Amino acid sequence: MKKHILSLFFLICVSLINLRAQSLPIVYAHRGCWLGTEIPENSVYAVEMAKRYGYTTIECDVHYTKDSVMVIMHDINDMRRCIRRKADNSKLDGALKLSEINFDDLRKYYVLASDNPKYRSPVPTLEELLIACKENGIIPLLHSDLIESYKVAQKMFGDNWIAFCSTDAILKEVRKISNCLILLSMDNVTSDEAIQRMKAIGGRIGISSMNYRMFTREFCQAIRKAGFEVQSSIFPTPHDAEAIQNGASIMLSDFCYLPNNQKKPFQTIIIKKSNLQKEEEINKVYDSSIKYGACVLEVNFKGSIEVIINKKRHYSYTRKKLGTEYIGMRFYEDTPDVQIIAKEDSKIKKGKVYIYQL
Repeated sequence: MKKHILSLFFLICVSLINLRAQSLPIVYAHRGCWLGTEIPENSVYAVEMAKRYGYTTIECDVHYTKDSVMVIMHDINDMRRCIRRKADNSKLDGALKLSEINFDDLRKYYVLASDNPKYRSPVPTLEELLIACKENGIIPLLHSDLIESYKVAQKMFGDNWIAFCSTDAILKEVRKISNCLILLSMDNVTSDEAIQRMKAIGGRIGISSMNYRMFTREFCQAIRKAGFEVQSSIFPTPHDAEAIQNGASIMLSDFCYLPNNQKKPFQTIIIKKSNLQKEEEINKVYDSSIKYGACVLEVNFKGSIEVIINKKRHYSYTRKKLGTEYIGMRFYEDTPDVQIIAKEDSKIKKGKVYIYQL
């Protein structure tokens, strides 16, 4: 009998752990896992780095060159931020549009911008990036208005890829060729309007928006209750944390990092139970710099606190009852640092800082 009770207790604990994990959104790496001025966005290396960090999905931007070759590039009307001259790594003198250059010339004269010569790679074609995703076990999220790009993804990945677009008509065509997840980009809509548009497309689908003001708790709950996904799209600090609180199921982010099953922390720093008076603070700092890393704070508290991650990202939380918040970020060549400052008398029941060396 005792054995059965222990087994039941174990199953309940596992269920609670899984429930907690399910309450956190999945994080997609925006334009791949680019890092500082070393790993270029929308590059094959950004795919490889996404695997290293444990992201399951990367977003990429698909557009045509002048001669209709599909390549991965975001700043299509002025590529100066993204590319350099191949011959001497110098910056471009003026704007260069993707639509005004043939593919062969793009590859012959230009490379993606990086401070490290190792990563000054050609602008990848769609096929090259998708091959890198396949080789690294990464799901591609194609941000594209080109139905041809979606056909290529379907051929290479079956239904295990994601279409991302703001045009309903294009996504209805996608649904004819694939049962993939679709993310429909929308702004300034009610939850009822969003649900109706998604129902018209059908299948696995969700809403994506850069408008953090739209993603209230009520809005997110209505969308999730109707059976659809909610993607917060590159929300700035501190609104990325609000997306977690309000119920986003997916976060498309340039920096966010949350606990996942792909990577385990190499060190966990315990924050002991503490009653903090106003302006009192807790500071947990790792003892050395990490080249490729991430840190995540898990804190169970009540009161009002400010959290600062790596002296860069500031978040404010207020809880009348004990509850747990998660916030984390990836970084490059930095020292993990977490500060918790009481904005009023607050109680921390427990906390952990997870340090990842990747």
